[in-house]
Amino acid sequence: MLPARPFFTLPLAAALATALLPSPVHAMSLRQAYETAGPGGGYAKYVVLETGVVYTGGLLIGPVLSSISYDLVGERGEDVCIVGNGAILDLRGEQICISYCENRLDITDCVVLNGNVRFRGINTADVVAMPRGSVRYCTFYRPHDYGVRLQGAGDGILIERNIVVDAVDTGSDFIYTTGIPGDWQPTGTNISASGQFGFYGVPDMLENWTWHSDPVLNATPLAHFSFLCEYS
Repeated sequence: MLPARPFFTLPLAAALATALLPSPVHAMSLRQAYETAGPGGGYAKYVVLETGVVYTGGLLIGPVLSSISYDLVGERGEDVCIVGNGAILDLRGEQICISYCENRLDITDCVVLNGNVRFRGINTADVVAMPRGSVRYCTFYRPHDYGVRLQGAGDGILIERNIVVDAVDTGSDFIYTTGIPGDWQPTGTNISASGQFGFYGVPDMLENWTWHSDPVLNATPLAHFSFLCEYS
C-alpha cells in the first residue's frame, strides 16, 4: 500500500493548460511502460512514469469474462503500482482496468484524459475474483463514461483526494454477463461504485472533488457520484 502523505495533486488549471500544449517529443504507450517495468515495493510491476511525458492508450490487467462460455479468458492478474509523477495519460477512449482477479492496482499522481480507471470483479457461487487497490491524487478531465468505476468490486479499495471534471455521457454502460447496454447503468458520472454492498463490500472514498462545467449537470448529484448495479 502506498504511504499516506499530505494532500497534493496537479492543479486543475495547470493540468488543462498542459493538455492543450503540443505533445512533448517524448511519448509512449502506457502498455509499453507497463511491459518494460520491473518488480518493486512488493508489486510484480512497479511502473514509474515521467513528468511531462504523455502516455497513450489503455491498460488491461487480468482476464476478461466470456459472454458465451462465462469462463475467464486471458492473462492472469498481478499486483501493479503506477506512480504517475504528474504524467499525462491520454487513454484515447480506453481504460486502465484491473479485471476479474484478486490482485491490486494502486495508481497515484496522474492526469487522466479521455478514458477511465475501472476495477472489475465477480462474486458468485462458482467464482470469486475481486480486485483491490487505490486511486489517489489523480486529476481526471473529460473521462469517458466515468472517472473511476468500481464494478463488482469495493472491499479493500481506496478512492482518495482526486479531482474529476466533466465525465462524458457515452450512453448506457454494458451488463458484464452479456455485453448489452443496461438502461439502469448510466454513464457521465464522475465517480461510480457498486451498489451491491452485500456481494462486493464498501470502498473508502475520502475527500474527492468533482465538478461539471454544465450548470445543470453540476447541480445534479448523480453526475458527481453514483452507485450502480452490475446486473442493470
